Amino acid sequence: MSSLERYHYTPLPDGPYIRTLTIFPGSPSDPLRGKLELFNTDTGGNYEPVSYVWGNDNRSREIVCNEKTLGLTASLEGALRRIRQADKPRRTWVDQLLINQDDLEERSQQVQFMNMIYKNATHVLVCLGEDCNTEAEEAFQLIRNLDQTFQDRESKERFRIKNTAYLRDQPEAQWTPLKRLIALPWAFQEIGTQAATTSYWGDSECDWDLICGVARHLSDFHYMRTNFDLMTTDIKYLYKRFVEPDRAGRHANRLSLMYELHRAAHCRLTDPRDRVFAFLGHCAVREGNPQLAAIRADYTKSVEEIYCDIVERALLGDPGKTLVTLAVVQHPRLPSTTADKSRARHLVDAMPLPSWVPDWREHESHVLSEPTSCHRAHASRPAELDIERAAKVLKLRGIKVDVLEACSDPIQQNEFHFNQSRRPLAIESFWRDICRKTRFDLKDRYLDDPNGDHAVFAYTQTLSSGGNATASWDARHYHEIDCEEWFAQGAAYLTAALAETDLVSAELRDRAVGGDLYKWTRAANGSASNRSFGRTTQGRYVLGPKVMETGDVVCVLFGGKMPFVLRPWDDGRFLLVGECYVHGLMQGEAIELLERGEVDEETFRIC
Repeated sequence: MSSLERYHYTPLPDGPYIRTLTIFPGSPSDPLRGKLELFNTDTGGNYEPVSYVWGNDNRSREIVCNEKTLGLTASLEGALRRIRQADKPRRTWVDQLLINQDDLEERSQQVQFMNMIYKNATHVLVCLGEDCNTEAEEAFQLIRNLDQTFQDRESKERFRIKNTAYLRDQPEAQWTPLKRLIALPWAFQEIGTQAATTSYWGDSECDWDLICGVARHLSDFHYMRTNFDLMTTDIKYLYKRFVEPDRAGRHANRLSLMYELHRAAHCRLTDPRDRVFAFLGHCAVREGNPQLAAIRADYTKSVEEIYCDIVERALLGDPGKTLVTLAVVQHPRLPSTTADKSRARHLVDAMPLPSWVPDWREHESHVLSEPTSCHRAHASRPAELDIERAAKVLKLRGIKVDVLEACSDPIQQNEFHFNQSRRPLAIESFWRDICRKTRFDLKDRYLDDPNGDHAVFAYTQTLSSGGNATASWDARHYHEIDCEEWFAQGAAYLTAALAETDLVSAELRDRAVGGDLYKWTRAANGSASNRSFGRTTQGRYVLGPKVMETGDVVCVLFGGKMPFVLRPWDDGRFLLVGECYVHGLMQGEAIELLERGEVDEETFRIC
């Protein structure tokens, strides 16, 4: 280590000021040297933010800045050496060195500028780490080759045929370099803006737009991606995530901050408080909720305090009076009413957050109540709610509709991926064990209503959350799609998956003609993974949280696009289990029951 004096930070002045690091030129073996300067983001000029993996927090390495030394982690040292130029200086911004990490007040203040820092950048440098297995160039070359394939119509068609009709003949090993690239620790905030970005992996580099373009093309090949476990959606997710989307398009979901916090749950962050603070510059913060717009980063608060605070702001300040905030609640586990009461009460008391506050450190499945979803369980009736802060109780008005009588085990990832060799199939066992049916035919009607839907149609619609995602992928309005088209998709899956059995009637096979089984498969896998299927005492089919159980109640809460499952608890309180799809309750039917006097509205106290 150097004998030079250690660098000491001086407080930043008020205003749009940050620090920058100019890295002096040098050869690969030269010590790192540079200069720290005060920088006005309004007038300062060009700079390049550096994205890297923080790694081990031990700052065992150093850089000489302003003739003084600064400690840095080994991973950052590697990143700075990789981007250092041999013949000219390079002005950069890197959080570890340019924010005083020991000053909580400065960290809180500077995080407010993060989105602006990346948005105004000349160029973003993404350092993905060392290429220990010498596979970076192979991965980047595969990206370049795929880009050429997708630019040529005939080549793309050959690719399509090879990876659909002849998919089983394709070797999985061909995708290994791309899978390794996707698995690297990408940082979403740094590369979520419009700034040009270069990705560095070992000695190789590749344009970020090129990588994202290939990922977008591969999204058209869902079955192939699922078959080879290609998580290109993780790359696609990152592309321009912090840029305001088209308000009329499917990406308008990004205008909901609660939705965005949930979608980012798979991203790797060192400090869980940054799951909120990293989004304070996101366009969704400015979407009409004054309480969210007023939030400020504060690293003196605990994770739990921050999560509770932002949820309260989202609920109380929502101009649309919706319950998207509650829709993103997903529990990996929840105390059961079947357990010993005193032990169950202790487990609830020990929960780090109230059951109605999402924990963004956990992620179970996609949100069904997407802001752009056409489901309207609440029939546009706005939320009526209040919060008892001292007791941490959320009070909501709504309707209790039904009670769960049977529930499946959690549905595994890709459970409905088409594979005739798998037995037993969930589509078969749920029908038999939960719905109490034997064959798939057109004899039974849902809820025993002679004028209602066929039971088998209600079943396939429930497992695919009504096919809402399919409408979005096809860029079609949900209500413009005829029920027969939905029916044909589900029937096509049943016909193909159970082709070697006599469980599907001839009449149902006829309904499958022209149906796209892969659309149903994709929708069902996306909706049902890590959820459970259930039936209520009145015979309704439910796709709900994996922790739902017999005795939980199905409610329509005012403001909720989807119904919710609640768990009766002590003292008249409930636990929020989560959102659910219930066939026959998705377009305001519960409100109609209320208006006819067949059900009553009530206040639910959720702890």
